[in-house]
Formats: sequence, structure tokens, C-alpha cells
Amino acid sequence: MRPAGEQEKSMSEAESWAQRHQVVLFFALTYALSWASWAPYLLTRAEASQALLPVGIFGPALCCIIVSRVAGPGPRGGDRRGGRIAFAVTWMAAGLAFLFRVRSNAGPPLPVAIILSAVFGVVPAYVVSSAFSRMPGVRRSLRSLVAPPGRLGWYLAAILIVPADRLVSVRLARELGWGFLSHGARAGGVLDLVPVIAVSFGYTLIFAGGLNEESGWTGFALPRLQARYSPMIASVILWALWMVWHVPLQVTGMWNPNLQSLTHALVGTFFTRFIFTWLYNGSKGGVWTAVLLHTSANVTSEVVPISWASPVVEGALALIVIVGARMWQRMPAGSDVAYGGGEQAA
Repeated sequence: MRPAGEQEKSMSEAESWAQRHQVVLFFALTYALSWASWAPYLLTRAEASQALLPVGIFGPALCCIIVSRVAGPGPRGGDRRGGRIAFAVTWMAAGLAFLFRVRSNAGPPLPVAIILSAVFGVVPAYVVSSAFSRMPGVRRSLRSLVAPPGRLGWYLAAILIVPADRLVSVRLARELGWGFLSHGARAGGVLDLVPVIAVSFGYTLIFAGGLNEESGWTGFALPRLQARYSPMIASVILWALWMVWHVPLQVTGMWNPNLQSLTHALVGTFFTRFIFTWLYNGSKGGVWTAVLLHTSANVTSEVVPISWASPVVEGALALIVIVGARMWQRMPAGSDVAYGGGEQAA
């Protein structure tokens, strides 16, 4: 057994390494946790292995918390009462979102669905309540989940940008005679779509690309990348690492199973990642802008047709925000959206 002094020195060296390589550690742990959690179900498709799926899809959020604890030392504080309230509210909201989604898809009987909803709601509740963590690094990474900064307009834009660009794309595709990759919802009218969109939006916001992913990608990785690179370069790096995370889902056909939809997804997400960064920076670090944009994009894809005009419109929009926000320039020292005000933590 090593002496206490050597153990403390070893721990200090490990913490120092983690602080210097936060982004590397975050992505390594995220891939490991998500892929390991998905593996049993992806390999066997056994129903029992589905219990691990929430851990995998929340890999980015959970690893944000893990790395923030290790790499963000400081005096402990936090608000335990606030944390308990946040946990309870989020647990109930997540449980209801999961329950409505399961029941709308003719899932298991109601008693079973209620139990599953209660279990699956624990992980998102833990993520949001961690905004009140005693660990300063965790509070700093997740604080905007409970205290969104910036003006309301940035959050409204996050919801409306993708539906607007998809509707423009549909009109353009029809005018030019371009093909469609999907035909969207086949409901009888606008009113028929309201409950479909509401259920899908609530579920996606928490479990399918919103809170579960963007707490990590945008809340943790982006400000640390922007401490070292320009917003434009940071967006490209984040997009590439974000796509790598989806590889197991792509291999098994659970994410964009055919080549055409995969090509569109890769191009579309590339352009959209600049929009994520623009909204986050414009709102002075509002993670909910990314959560809402990701949610809106996924839900819009379910109800609005996708055409080959979509990446053209998305590319034009990305170019506008890149030039308008001068995203090739580094963020100024002390910026709210660059970790440590310019500290290099990649």
C-alpha cells in the first residue's frame, strides 16, 4: 500500500491532467459510457437490456457532470433545497413526457408504462438537479438550465428557425422540381398535428436529442472549445465529435438507416451546428437555446417534408450567421461563452 503522501500526489496529478484535458476526457468518457450502455440492446435486441438505454442516451449530460466534478475544484456550496425541488419537478415532467410518448405509440399496459416512466425519469431529474450541486464545477456547467441567461428572443428563435427553413425548403423544392427524402406527417389537418407535435416535443426535449445531448455538447464542450478556438472552428470540431457518438446507432440502422438520409443528416447537422453556436453565444451561454433547437429540428423532421433543398437553405443560413457574427474571430477575454475567459481546456 502506497503512503498517504504518494496517494495525494497521484490524485493531485490526475486532477491536474483532467483540468488540462477536459474536452478529451469528456468525449472519451461519453463514448465509453454511451456505447457500453447501448451495446447489450444493439447486439441482442433483448427487452431486458432496454433498461440501460437511458444511461447511454444521457451519456453527454452525465459525463458533463462527471468531468465537471473532477476538473472544477473549489469550495463546496450549493442549494440542497433547490436541488430537491428541481429533481421533483423534472422527474414528474420527464415521467409524464415518457408516459405520453409510450401510450401514443400503443406501448405496454398503463400500469407498466407508469412504472417505466417513473424509472426513466430519474436520470433527467438528476441532471437538472445537479445545477444545484455542492461541486462548483458542476454548478458552473449546468447553471443555465435553471437560470437561463440572455433575452427571450434567442429561445424563441431556437424553436422557430428550423420549421421556418424547412417550410422555405419545401416551397423551393417544389418550384425547382427537386426530390423529397421524406413526406412528413400524414395527419388530416393542422389541428390533428397539435397533439402529435406536443407529445413528440415533450419527449424529444428530454430524452431524444434535447436535454440528454446538449447539456454535454453545448453546455460543456462548446465553451471549452471556444476558450481555445474561434466559434467557427469550435463548431466544426464539435460537429465531428458529435457525429462519431452516433456511429453505433448508424451501424445498427437505428439512426438514418439509408445512405440518402445519412448524407442529408451529415450535411444538415454540419450547417446547423453553426446555428447552435450562434444562439448559445448570442444568449450569453443559454444551454436551453441548444436544447430547444435540437428538439425543434427533430420534431420538425417528423411533420414537415425533407427535400434536397433543405441543406441549401440551411447552408445559406449558416453562412449568414457566420459572417454576421464574425465567427472566425476568437471570443474576447472574459467572455461568458468561453470557459475560464479564454483558458485553454482542450
